[in-house]
Amino acid sequence: MEIEFWQQRWDLDQIAFHLPTVNPHLVSFLEKFNISPSSQIFIPLCGKSLDITWLASHNYSVIGIECSNKAIVDFFQEQGIESETKDVSKFISHQAKNIQLLQGDFFDLDQKLLKDISLLYDRASLIALPFDKRKQYVNLLSNILPSDSQILLITLEYDQNIMSGPPFSVSNNEVKALYEDKYNIDILHEDDVIEGYKTFKQRGLGSLVERVYKLSLKI
Repeated sequence: MEIEFWQQRWDLDQIAFHLPTVNPHLVSFLEKFNISPSSQIFIPLCGKSLDITWLASHNYSVIGIECSNKAIVDFFQEQGIESETKDVSKFISHQAKNIQLLQGDFFDLDQKLLKDISLLYDRASLIALPFDKRKQYVNLLSNILPSDSQILLITLEYDQNIMSGPPFSVSNNEVKALYEDKYNIDILHEDDVIEGYKTFKQRGLGSLVERVYKLSLKI
């Protein structure tokens, strides 16, 4: 699951993970986080998600990071948005009004780039990373996110003896192991969604549990 893997997926348009609609959990649960209008929301591994434009249309300032230049270019073209490009730290920044998409390696992020973030929206990041990368991912975030920031996290859990990722299975116990030292963890929603994933069902899965979490840093 190195950067080259995801870049190749985008280059070959092998992007079954891309949702053609706004994620309904974002719409349903964003209000639970009580963030003010114009707040900054960070989306790691953002792709060309329609969630970006939905958040921007509700006056939030969106910062996303994505390793694929094609994904970012496609996003702005498909949304009919003109952007300006410049170098920012180790990234190429694509900026348009209240949307900034950074092209580069997530693990090159630093505290300065995320100093004003109120919410991290992880709809497909943790589950995109293999086991050994997930701890590194969480450690970096807990060190560079502001102390008053929150996380809206969406995970999937299934039997990886039947099907391997990505998306990878992340259990509730793993979420606790990764986050509970520094975060308060609340489950906002939990449901078996296998009937909505025909491809996964055809591969033998009998259950696919989706969870939505609210995480807030312990003070």
